[in-house]
Amino acid sequence: MFPGPNFMRDLFSADDSIEAFSVGELAFQIKRVLEADPILCDIAVTGEISNFKAYPSGHLYFTLKDDAAQVRAVMWRKNVARLAYRPSDGDRVVATGHVEFYGPRGEVSFIADTLRFAGAGAQAEAFERLKAELAAEGLFDTARKRPLPVMPRCIGLITSPAGAAAHDVISVLRRRWPLARVLFVPATVQGFEAAEDLMRALSWAASVDDLDVLIIGRGGGAAEDLWAFNDEDLARAVAEFPRPVVSAVGHETDFTILDFVADLRAPTPSAAAELCAPDIREVSALVHSLRGRLHHAVAGDVELARERLNGLMTRRALTHPHERLHPMRERVARLRTQVRDAAGRRVKIERQSVAVRRTQLQALDPRRVLERGYALVSDAASGQLVTSAHDTHEGDRLHIALRDGTLAARVESEITSSGDHNHTHDAL
Repeated sequence: MFPGPNFMRDLFSADDSIEAFSVGELAFQIKRVLEADPILCDIAVTGEISNFKAYPSGHLYFTLKDDAAQVRAVMWRKNVARLAYRPSDGDRVVATGHVEFYGPRGEVSFIADTLRFAGAGAQAEAFERLKAELAAEGLFDTARKRPLPVMPRCIGLITSPAGAAAHDVISVLRRRWPLARVLFVPATVQGFEAAEDLMRALSWAASVDDLDVLIIGRGGGAAEDLWAFNDEDLARAVAEFPRPVVSAVGHETDFTILDFVADLRAPTPSAAAELCAPDIREVSALVHSLRGRLHHAVAGDVELARERLNGLMTRRALTHPHERLHPMRERVARLRTQVRDAAGRRVKIERQSVAVRRTQLQALDPRRVLERGYALVSDAASGQLVTSAHDTHEGDRLHIALRDGTLAARVESEITSSGDHNHTHDAL
């Protein structure tokens, strides 16, 4: 028979000598019971990660939750190093580990030894969630994609030095385009610290001034092995990189967030090298072809000029230039004769015109009038001609110009046309 609900109260009432547990003792009992439970000692828990924090100590603290409850969880540094990817809030995971009770704070925690996605569906859900978020921000827009340089001088490569991808890429670059310098930046490409190490490598590569294009990636692997290239912070760092970036992660069927944010996605690392480096043999053949075409074009122009020059040299105008000049000389002589005759005729006409005008001027010459017995009378003071007796006054002095000299006179009186004497003119 089970004791009643008031068993403990009745027990203490009956015997006050029974000792009560201290809080520490209670905590110890709880810890002993929990940690002795075979189920709780090694258990797998499915839930969604929230409040995820990675501390500098290397430990991870987060919460596992579902619709019914939530449990505090911890992953110690030694187990973090074995993680295949960096978890984030919203990931649905399966965590394996055990339960611990921490007495000083009275907290029950799940100590996770491993973390993995709760099936392919949860992994795909986390991938699509981040993809949609970054796409909405425009990080995948075609307009922001930059073209690759045609003939790069310096090609950067970020990958693991231990993987086959580094050897494959460098071999292809050296074979196809040995004129370029290959800048290899080693980085961790798998595990919890991979995303952070890749961002460090990106930061260093961004400081190289002559870098023309960057390849970042790794060889194939499981989805969790490639998960570092789905990191949100890494995607934003690639979007802000100052040079074109080519994503080369896994095989042709593998897709990561990096593939969408990069300027170009290559199906494999070797294909990325081929996309970034032109084939020197093809370039050499093209240069040889262009040199031949240029030589042919120049030779054609020279031959055409030579033919035109030969044609000019066979013209009679150049071989016998005096024949070309003879008719010109005859024409110049004719024109000279015509000009001389026309000028002579013009001079004769002008001379006749001048003679007529001379005769006219001579007829109007006052001296000719004086030779016929006329005189010119002018006022001695003003020099003005006197044309009327009314223009003079008694006592005015006059000059009288005759054919052979000039007389000085003074007005005495005027003789009018009726014979009356008003003034007379006496010569002085």
